[in-house]
Amino acid sequence: MDVNIAQTSLDEETVEAQNALVDATDFHEKISERGVHCVSNCLRPLLFLFRILAVFPTSLDRNVRRKRNHSAIIKCILYVNYIIIAVLINMFLIKMNLRIFWLFKERFGLMHTGTVASVITGTKPVISATVIVFSALKFRSHQKLLKTVDMVDVCFRSAFNVSPPLRIYKFIIFFILLIVIISSLSLKVTEHILTDQKLGDSLLMDASFILVPILTLWNTIPLLYYNLFNILVRFYCRTLIRSMNKEHKIRHFSLKFYYEQFIRITNVQEAIGDVFNPLLLFSLAWSLFVLCLTIYFLSESTSNLRVPITEEQVTNEILRNRLNNSVFVFICWSTFQIVMAILHIAVICSTGFMTNECTRQIVNAVLRIVPDANADLDRFQISCFVHKMTTQFMWGMTVWRAFPLERTTFFTLISVIVTYSLLLFRFKDDLVVNHPTILILNSTSVPPSG
Repeated sequence: MDVNIAQTSLDEETVEAQNALVDATDFHEKISERGVHCVSNCLRPLLFLFRILAVFPTSLDRNVRRKRNHSAIIKCILYVNYIIIAVLINMFLIKMNLRIFWLFKERFGLMHTGTVASVITGTKPVISATVIVFSALKFRSHQKLLKTVDMVDVCFRSAFNVSPPLRIYKFIIFFILLIVIISSLSLKVTEHILTDQKLGDSLLMDASFILVPILTLWNTIPLLYYNLFNILVRFYCRTLIRSMNKEHKIRHFSLKFYYEQFIRITNVQEAIGDVFNPLLLFSLAWSLFVLCLTIYFLSESTSNLRVPITEEQVTNEILRNRLNNSVFVFICWSTFQIVMAILHIAVICSTGFMTNECTRQIVNAVLRIVPDANADLDRFQISCFVHKMTTQFMWGMTVWRAFPLERTTFFTLISVIVTYSLLLFRFKDDLVVNHPTILILNSTSVPPSG
């Protein structure tokens, strides 16, 4: 009798919670329009910055979502042209980097410091153009992601009375972006001073004070944005786990209720994958390319940096110093890009496997809940949890479903880089040891014939 009463009270509480979630779902759009706390409204300054940079575009005006008037269509066309202009600017920078690469290759050789540095620094506009194109193609997926996260946030606030500290997250992101801008701009000012450049001599050089920080932002924003959504997912997972751990003392919600929240979290992860999967694969590809090219360059015997290009620089010390300073600046920019590549690999792998592991802890919390007596529904819900987790490779944090982001992924990438470097250095040593030698015989040591 007591078991039936407890089960009845539990069902009533669960029904009340589910009704609250239904009400929150029905009024979700009204809440968003009024500016009440939700993820997309709190991220409006960040999304506005993205719109200015032509990355991850989204409609900030929620009133024009359902009906498209002429002004909305005109704004859409103008913004598409704005994105095309941003891509064309990056294409122009790619062309300029190719010319610089060819100039260094013709006069210094392929494995000279300036040539390799021009290749490494030339990846920045390539990355920027790719980020702009991919984010524009994923416009609808991005809209769906924001809507899904808003729905989960409203549901968790209604059921658990918690919400992620988005103000802190925004402050950290803007602070990191400010550091990135200051670092790139400081390096550009150093280049301007060391190479004896003057304002007004070249329009491209003057515009580079604006283009260089923007290029750095284009390279950094996708990584920070992806990490932000992973942090939100882990927050909701930990909230669900804490609530489940309290079920040992007294049952508040049914397993069916928890399974519904778990499905909402997995929907967010699947939406994150739809938006970021191509960018993740591309980021890991260019990061590995930059690191492997750097290792290959270090294994080669490079020429002296003071070798002049023309005969005039043999006697002209000013031109020689300007050349050496320009090569030094190239090395600094290459080091900056190498650090960015290492950070991309580390952040993508670390935040991905932490999200996957935190999601699996939900199932561990479910398995610790003892089902009620003769509660076949609880056993069925536990089976649903376990079955859903077996399909994590389909909706979890992966690299375009090619491989999941786990702890082994990070160590596999590190082992690939280390193995490549060891084999490369061993191959160079074998070439030096087994280099063919020419024997020169002394004619006096040869005995006379006859």
